[in-house]
Amino acid sequence: MANPNPVFVGMDLGTFKTSVAASTGYRDVLPTAVGWPKDHIARTVLGRDVVFGQDLTEHRLALDVVRPFEKGALKFVDAAASGLSPQQVEKHALATRLIIEYAVNQVNPDHADKTRPVYGVIGVPSRASLKNKQFVMDAASAVFDAVAVVSEPFTIAYGMNRLTDALVVDIGAGTIDICPIYGVYPSDEEQVTVPLGGDLVDEEFEKKLKLKYPRVQVSRNMLREIKEKHGFVNNVGEQALVNLPVDGKPTPHDVTEPLKAACMAMVNPIVEAIRKLVSKFDPEFQQKLRNNIILGGGGSQLKGLDRVIEQAMTEYGGAKVTRVTDATYAGAVGALKLAMNMPAHGWTALSRGKTTTKDKPATAAA
Repeated sequence: MANPNPVFVGMDLGTFKTSVAASTGYRDVLPTAVGWPKDHIARTVLGRDVVFGQDLTEHRLALDVVRPFEKGALKFVDAAASGLSPQQVEKHALATRLIIEYAVNQVNPDHADKTRPVYGVIGVPSRASLKNKQFVMDAASAVFDAVAVVSEPFTIAYGMNRLTDALVVDIGAGTIDICPIYGVYPSDEEQVTVPLGGDLVDEEFEKKLKLKYPRVQVSRNMLREIKEKHGFVNNVGEQALVNLPVDGKPTPHDVTEPLKAACMAMVNPIVEAIRKLVSKFDPEFQQKLRNNIILGGGGSQLKGLDRVIEQAMTEYGGAKVTRVTDATYAGAVGALKLAMNMPAHGWTALSRGKTTTKDKPATAAA
């Protein structure tokens, strides 16, 4: 693919947020969601048919908001398993395409100029099925000339240049993805996706908070903000004091206990998944993996999580855990780096504007 002056795009298509980095120097992060005005009044007030970005929060009461990857499932693919109606499935599929198009058009607003092709690497959950990967490629066909779909943990490792003897744990809103790195692109069977993440923590936090303070009034957005600011799993004197409405009046609350209990819900599943994955490798390689565990994703920022995992791994031979320095963009920057270094045979060529692909399959992308 020797087209002149291509634009390369790296995209981390997360459950809650999508981050984008481009060879033009552009970076951005936006909610992985789309909002449609609820009625003609909302449409008139908003002045548009579809809403993206921060406006989703500001105008959420006037919008029908769809998060197509909520709880980590590309649930538009299998209507029977998701419990969605055919109309809802279609809307989730449309939301996915619109999010990708919006993000790329922000990178390259002059995309209509066909002389400058756009090549992209998109990160998805580790064990996303072939059908799901194909769907992401189809959704990308309107704005990418060629695309590669790879696992999100691998993009983190690639961006950090940790391509040997490492274990990446990518903690997102819907899934926890664990991927061993040993010098080649790992197979699907070698990767693990745990179907829980930040969304589960938010749900548990809400349950435990309302059990302790039955009269408190909170939204899911408020809970998420508290978690992102105060969330912790360590035992070193953390205290979370926040003002929450009670009968409409802001009232001080100590949410330390329910917040910690909710955050701790992720620890045992992470440790158990690491243990099972590591045990499948050669004993000498097991030690190398345990001593080079990398935490990425929004959930990696929980205070004390790296130390708690190290402590829990003591009985299995110990571990050394580090966190990415930029949880927001680590996946997107790694995907961009991979895109810029991708050999020609690694791409899947797309017929722009159509929902068909040709050449190599998604699983061979990296």
